[in-house]
Amino acid sequence: MNRILLFLVLLTSLVSSTAMGDIDSPRKQMANGVPSEDVICKNGLQLMIRSNGDAICVKSSSIEKWVSSQRAEIVDFSLRDSKNNDTSSDKGQVETDIFPEKILVQSARDSYVLGSTMTFTGESEPNTSLEVELEDSDGNKVYTDILEIDDSGIVQFEIKTDDSFTHGAYFLILKHGDDSEIVPVQIGESAGDIAAVIEKFHFDYDSNASIEIFGPLSAKISLTVYDSRDNVRFEDKVQLDKKGHAEYLLDLSGYKRGNYYLVLNYASEETIEEFTVGLSKGITPIDIKIDDNYYKIGETVLLSGKSSDNTKILIELIDPTGEVIDKIEYYTDNDGKFTYPLELSLGKQNGLWTVKVSNAERISELTFEVVGKEKILTVQLDKEEPYRHGEFVTISGTGIDSEFQSVIQITSADAFFELIPEVTNEGTFSEVWQIPENLAPGTYTVLVKDDTEDVTTNFQVIYKTES
Repeated sequence: MNRILLFLVLLTSLVSSTAMGDIDSPRKQMANGVPSEDVICKNGLQLMIRSNGDAICVKSSSIEKWVSSQRAEIVDFSLRDSKNNDTSSDKGQVETDIFPEKILVQSARDSYVLGSTMTFTGESEPNTSLEVELEDSDGNKVYTDILEIDDSGIVQFEIKTDDSFTHGAYFLILKHGDDSEIVPVQIGESAGDIAAVIEKFHFDYDSNASIEIFGPLSAKISLTVYDSRDNVRFEDKVQLDKKGHAEYLLDLSGYKRGNYYLVLNYASEETIEEFTVGLSKGITPIDIKIDDNYYKIGETVLLSGKSSDNTKILIELIDPTGEVIDKIEYYTDNDGKFTYPLELSLGKQNGLWTVKVSNAERISELTFEVVGKEKILTVQLDKEEPYRHGEFVTISGTGIDSEFQSVIQITSADAFFELIPEVTNEGTFSEVWQIPENLAPGTYTVLVKDDTEDVTTNFQVIYKTES
């Protein structure tokens, strides 16, 4: 009787909210104990039930896609009463869904051959920006993009798998604001990896975190939440279905402000995902720096900085054309510090890049140069006019491989001089050489070489008395 009374109270609350024009999302309604077949949708949306039992509210234009793909079916309201009598539930694990009525994207195939092209199609809210990320089973980003969706709402794009990909599970994550969708795909044979994708990075106090969990078929996964001091905050077991999937709702009631780690374990496999709870917006200036000024495609830019403690920050990586290549939600720790590695494999543009960090009130940015897979060896002198005996010649350049011995040779038909330059980590050098008083006038060649290439330039030497 108590369960029936609770259901009636919840249903009455939902009806009242409907009358006021305020309807919770399907996920929140189910999290509050409403059976999926009793979820109430906003006007113009159709209630459907996915194959895993989740309720979704979809646009009328999407109903046929859901039905034809056998991923969901329209609710048979004649079965409501009989289904309402089913009181089976799992207090720890709650079926949920991440707003599929706003983002609906699917892969052309569940599994791809390494080297082939992944194809994704679907729909999202018209005239919006859709953030796209593809992660491997370890949570590493292998692809990212920001799609501009036009007024049709159609989403269609491809991802080419190259040598940077490996066999295993991958997860396409699409985000717009607080709405997101997750599409699992496979390259080659399944390796039985486990993985978790959390719907977002920042959560409010006393909220719920929706987590998609993937792993071996019908496996029971150990789930543990640790705080920033590595203390266990929560533990549970998660039963995956026959497709190796589960959707889990983590209750964050009572969690203190800070960052947390979700750890999944199965046999000898482990995966870790990070999230935050209760962080505020920052108001103090942001100081940022990177570990170098020059990078190659494929290298990592180590970004670090300091601002207000325990605050939300947004990191943006921008290529030379002004396109935002990546957006990362992150945080400052108890001391107001943060460190984050930015992967340059996400873009393919050489030139001047920008990294921007904001905390809602303040913005800081800096630039660095991406010089491609190989740096270009260059040499230059401090002037073009002839040099006189006793003057100093400054020889400088870029692109030397700092891991190998490099030389500077100054030669003519009758003279030979050799210098060993000091080379920075960026491959730059600058050496000063004084012209001997007894050096014969004429043309001299400067040769700079490392282990792979060389470059030359010429200069003239004249007597001091020449004008």
